[in-house]
Amino acid sequence: MKLRTCLLLAALALPASVALADPALSDPSSLPKVSCTEFTYSATFLARYPKAPAACQEGRVVNGVKYAKFNAKVYLANPDFITVQLLNVAGDMISTFSFKPAPGAQISVNGKPEGFSDLKPGDPITFWLPEKSLKARALPGPTKEAWRVLPPQ
Repeated sequence: MKLRTCLLLAALALPASVALADPALSDPSSLPKVSCTEFTYSATFLARYPKAPAACQEGRVVNGVKYAKFNAKVYLANPDFITVQLLNVAGDMISTFSFKPAPGAQISVNGKPEGFSDLKPGDPITFWLPEKSLKARALPGPTKEAWRVLPPQ
């Protein structure tokens, strides 16, 4: 997987794990609802995930920030990464992607918080992403020019 893709997925995974830790999202039914059509996706995000808007289940507002709800099913569970199948509102798989969760991050499985290390293939998961995560953009220039390994000092 290209470094740019890894960075984009890491950018998506971190806000998802942060959003799941927000106590307000533990009972989203009490939060103001917004339509999935109200979310703005960047061109770069849509180029990478063109079917993502069809996966939005609902939207809620927490402290003035819009969050989109997504459902997925674990496809592969590995200690280093998780591969999930993103589902549309009808429950059909529309895309597959992998990401590395933050250490100690949790996600909702059957409505209960679980660690990513406890996930098994077939587990249904729900995650909430803040709207700013839907505006991911590509890194400027080739990453090999931006990263250097420094000799030990």
